Amino acid sequence: MEHEDTIEMGAVTGRLRAIAKDMQLAILIVDDDELERMLMADRLEARGFEVARAANGEEALALLEGRCIPVLLVDWSMPVMNGIELTERLRARGMDDSYIIMLTARDNTLDYEVGYRAGVDDYLTKKVRDTELLARIHSGFSTYALRRSLKDARAELAAVLADKAA
Repeated sequence: MEHEDTIEMGAVTGRLRAIAKDMQLAILIVDDDELERMLMADRLEARGFEVARAANGEEALALLEGRCIPVLLVDWSMPVMNGIELTERLRARGMDDSYIIMLTARDNTLDYEVGYRAGVDDYLTKKVRDTELLARIHSGFSTYALRRSLKDARAELAAVLADKAA
């Protein structure tokens, strides 16, 4: 039996619930491969995550209209709109808090640089093991919570400074 099978994965989502408090443990999977979307969603739903799915960047943009999902798993290579274009458009829309994990088979450091410039937070290769997937998702939710806290603190500080100036 492989060690991965013995790890209590419920502990990951339990820890996330403690970190996230009021945050919805929602993940968006954007991948043109229907089977890949289904398999990944099944893995994550079995761990207690709420999973939304989109077949390409345009579907993802429509799904995210007026909605924020903390963690996105995005395939790099898709028709209609690839993962890099989607990331650029989400960041241009002001979705700076969401944590974007790019799924790719690419292994070129220049590709990573392109992704980081576009706003990608992390990378995973396809067919990733559950332990690594959950570790990266945990980092994503933690980062999302910190980004939100920082944004709230900045807004509070601006309000206090505005009151003092008035």
